[in-house]
Formats: sequence, structure tokens, C-alpha cells
Amino acid sequence: MKTIVRYGKVMLIPLLLILAVFLFIWVMTAKAEPLDTYHSSWHLVRALAAEDAADFATALPLATSEGDFANKPAAAFRIPARNIGLRSEGYSAGSKWMFAFLGVTTDTDDDSETFSFTLVGWAKTNGMAQVICDGDGAIGTQDVVVYPGGSAADPNSGWADTLSVDATTKWPRDGDANNVMVYNSGNNQVAILVVETTGLEYIYPFIYDAAGSAEATSIAVYGRRY
Repeated sequence: MKTIVRYGKVMLIPLLLILAVFLFIWVMTAKAEPLDTYHSSWHLVRALAAEDAADFATALPLATSEGDFANKPAAAFRIPARNIGLRSEGYSAGSKWMFAFLGVTTDTDDDSETFSFTLVGWAKTNGMAQVICDGDGAIGTQDVVVYPGGSAADPNSGWADTLSVDATTKWPRDGDANNVMVYNSGNNQVAILVVETTGLEYIYPFIYDAAGSAEATSIAVYGRRY
């Protein structure tokens, strides 16, 4: 009888160890960061600058090898990634990003100045340039008081309150264009462009038509995880 009790105790110890390991794994899994509940900060996607060229074809001539990964702009924004320990690749914490445009106008009262943009992305491992969408925008009356990050803004700058995207499908879409969306356009506040960025490593908004008498003199773009 004592032998049986002793044997049972010996078997119980490894069973308890196995149970402890499973509980540890379960707790660690339960603590994984949610993908849609964090607070996301604004990142500078395109520094305030004049237009990249007179039009997109000039800014990135795709027909002359400029669509190669190596020819993406040096200022292209690298989407922040994190390694979750499963594989060597980086993983974005959330796949949709929202973008806000701001522009410097010729004077403090001259809003509605316009610009055009083409949003382009590149995937890893020599990914080719992929045109996500073409669009137009206009600066509204909401002043840029402080740039996201804390520095004082140009007194003649305002947030783009109007954004429109070309209806031509250039990016994977789910139903009624859920992967390229515009919110709050034409409201004299801040218009937002939301894009599904799954798989992309770099992104860059090419700016053009932003140098004429009725056009914004320079444009910056901020983005954050959505």
C-alpha cells in the first residue's frame, strides 16, 4: 500500500509541472497586445516641403525603372514594425493607417488652396512601387497651431479639410472601398485618408500641383495607426 502511495506521489509531481507550463503559456498568450485598443501617436510621413514635381509621372517615372525598390525616395516613411517572436519578419501593430495633410498657404486668410497627391507603397525584399490611390486636397480654415510632436507651426499653415480620391480602383478593396476611405471631407476641420497597409514596409505621398497661385506652397503629411 505504501509503495502505491509513493508511486502516486512521484507521478503527481511531473503532472503538476506540465500543468504549470500550460498555465504559463496560457497567461502569456492572454497578455498579448491587442491590435486595436492602443493609443497611437502621429508620425511625420512627409516633411513639410514644396511639391515633388509638376505631376506624378515626373516625380516617379515608372516606365524608366524608377518603380524599383531601390529607387523609392530616401524620405519614404518606413511603417513601424515589431517582432513578436514567431518568425524573423517584422509585424505592424495594426494594418490600417490614417493620414492627415497640412499645407502652408500664401497668407493667413487664403484658405482653400489646393494640391494633388499619389500615395505609393513598397513591400519588403525589393518590392515594386505600388500606386495605392491618386487624390486631390484643399486647405481648410482650421489652423495648424502646433505640429504633432510639439514644435510651433508656420502661422500661415492649415489642415487640409477636403480630400477626394480617384474612383479608379488601384488598391485591394473590400466591398465599397473599405480599404481606401476618406472621412470628414469639406467640413473646414481635418479630412482624413484611411488606407489598408497590410504587407507594406514603406509608404510615401508624392505631392504635385502645389505651387501655383491658387495652390498651397508646401505640404506635410502625418499618419498614425488606425
